[in-house]
Amino acid sequence: MIRRKSTAAPALVRIDARIPAHVKEGVVMAASLQGRSQTDFLVAALTEATRKAIDDHKVITLSLADQKAMAAALMGKSPEPKGLHRLRRAMREHGRRVESR
Repeated sequence: MIRRKSTAAPALVRIDARIPAHVKEGVVMAASLQGRSQTDFLVAALTEATRKAIDDHKVITLSLADQKAMAAALMGKSPEPKGLHRLRRAMREHGRRVESR
């Protein structure tokens, strides 16, 4: 049996927002300059702003976690990374078996 990819359009929802008149004028002009409908322009702008906000949050969250891990490592409170002993053993074995030139 062959399964075909669904060609149904994604579900659409409506968002209502009240914006200042000057913002609306800017949207109309920007959409026109890009040759897009106002809806297409707004969806693209919202998509980009959403992605950026999420990515920025991830960077902040990760950098704080990285700072904590670094501080713990510098203070000697960090456990040895999992599998490090196997890496060291493999490096010793490699040095024993392989001749450097």
